[in-house]
Amino acid sequence: MSEQKQPSLQHQVSRAVLWNTLFVPLRMVAEIAATALKLTVLPIAAYGLLALISGAASAFGTWIDLGTTRALPKFIPETIKTHGPAGVLRMLLTVFLAQSILFVSIAAGLIWQQAAYLLSLADKIQADTRIDSIAQTMLQELLGSHGWLFITIIIIMLITGVAYDMLMAYLNSFFKQRAWNGISLLAGLLPQLLAVVAIVIAQLSGDPLRWSVIGILVTAALAPAIAVAFACWQVFAVWRAAPEVVPQLTGKTFRWLPSGFLRYTGVSYLMTMTDFVASKSFAVYLTSSITDAALLWAGASLVGMVLSYLYTPLVGITVPLFTRVRSGEGGTIQGAFGSIVRIQLLLLLPGGVALVLLAHAALLILTPQYVDAVSIVYVLVPCLFIESILTMAHNVLIVYEELRIVTIGRLLTLVVIPLGFVLAPVYGVAGLAIAYGSARIVAGIWATFWGWRKIGLIWPWQFMFRVSAASGVMAATLFLCHIIMPDVGNSLSIIERFALLPAYGLVTIGNGVVFLAVFRALGGLEQTDRDQLAKMKLPFKSTILRVL
Repeated sequence: MSEQKQPSLQHQVSRAVLWNTLFVPLRMVAEIAATALKLTVLPIAAYGLLALISGAASAFGTWIDLGTTRALPKFIPETIKTHGPAGVLRMLLTVFLAQSILFVSIAAGLIWQQAAYLLSLADKIQADTRIDSIAQTMLQELLGSHGWLFITIIIIMLITGVAYDMLMAYLNSFFKQRAWNGISLLAGLLPQLLAVVAIVIAQLSGDPLRWSVIGILVTAALAPAIAVAFACWQVFAVWRAAPEVVPQLTGKTFRWLPSGFLRYTGVSYLMTMTDFVASKSFAVYLTSSITDAALLWAGASLVGMVLSYLYTPLVGITVPLFTRVRSGEGGTIQGAFGSIVRIQLLLLLPGGVALVLLAHAALLILTPQYVDAVSIVYVLVPCLFIESILTMAHNVLIVYEELRIVTIGRLLTLVVIPLGFVLAPVYGVAGLAIAYGSARIVAGIWATFWGWRKIGLIWPWQFMFRVSAASGVMAATLFLCHIIMPDVGNSLSIIERFALLPAYGLVTIGNGVVFLAVFRALGGLEQTDRDQLAKMKLPFKSTILRVL
């Protein structure tokens, strides 16, 4: 077999960023359309019930993960270099066996405690005085007659989640962003599209509310199974096409797992668990009623959805990049960290400002019954957007195996539990948002400080000030535009409200142009970023360079 020349690390990263970015519009349109339909058609109580089910699946999935989703993108490239494909296969089979044992235990416990779990959901419905008696009665009957379906759906989501995370981690490890994004797009589109179909069909039945809920639950299990099948196909193709690798440690083999894997995954597991505790999936179970659960889930989902789109260019890139830079494949860790943070600042600062200023109008246009969730958006945008930038130091620290520092930082997020119990009675559901948002910022500040002290990570202050100034000017012009825009009142019909979307879209684009103009006038990109961008193989590269 002739030796295949591997592309450079810079080429792999730039290609991965490109494929990540190209898939954003498709994912965004599908998710916004399906979410708007669910929020419009489903009563707030039914949406709250679905949020609690999703929260339970997320909780159990976090337990089963065992920290491997974070660990595999680091250990797969290292293991294939040191022990070859056979070593990677042994590692993956061992991880899958451990997760399967935990999955079987949780599934058995769910079946055994089915009645208690369904009763806890019924209590939240019964305690809510803000929902109408018809919806309340229907949901209570649905839990009684189809409770087994809720448990079955959670179990199916768990087993497909185990397989999906492992397969996607493998693709991420080799920057296969075209395949990763294709599958991710499929996994994101299918639940939304199938949910739309289920809701439309349910409207034709005699009991549309009941069958809408059941249909959405069924699609939540069916869509991941299809995505897993495609992921298996892509991983097999990558495995077969990979160039032959001669293991560097031919005389040293590991029996089950590579050296340091358990220690690393232990810290990763702590990170995953604390991320879950400081998330909407945990906070939703601290709410006192089904309506509060729906409002929290809707507000946090809006923030998370926008944040995920803005972060999309970097999905699956940072840990493999830092790992390979540390191994000497190119560049310095300080340079890689600075470049990644500057990309985040350029995307997240103006994006967060725009979301805060447009959130109230967006909720009124899409779904007026959730307009009270705007307070949650105001709280979570600064918390989660800032935390997302600060967390980059976590990735560097964990690649450098500064696990004691990472462990302390993750433990700091547990402050969300006492904060939640203190703030929720005073500020209601917004108090829960404050609790888990502020806990994330504390952990991010800790990691960034020790990244500077231990590894010499340098924060791009001058670049941040340029982006902040441009975002401030954009905020002023966007606020003025918002004042003169037509009022979005509850009296408008759904057609009249949706007719305002193009106008708000043009306003957003126009103010994005304002941001870019001011940013460029203040100096634009750093010279090192311009040089790197000039070397990347990107469409419309000359235009991008002129704009930035």
